[in-house]
Amino acid sequence: MKPIKIKIFYEGSVNKITGKNSEDPVVSEGLSFIQFLNFIFSSYPEIQQKFPPGKLGLLLNEESPVDSDILSNGDEVKLIGVK
Repeated sequence: MKPIKIKIFYEGSVNKITGKNSEDPVVSEGLSFIQFLNFIFSSYPEIQQKFPPGKLGLLLNEESPVDSDILSNGDEVKLIGVK
């Protein structure tokens, strides 16, 4: 599998948890959205603690993602803290 580069944006109060507004990770081709989300949650466990299901907005290329969506080079993921 070849590496692909994606862009993650942390919006709302999510960026206070990560200390970043965005980052550009390199991941393996064929990675599903849900696998990637689990990677983010393992890197920043406080996100899941502060934002239970329904309190974290997720976008993949400005659309609501499906767990089985496969990430492609250049994709943009947004995590938005919802009150």
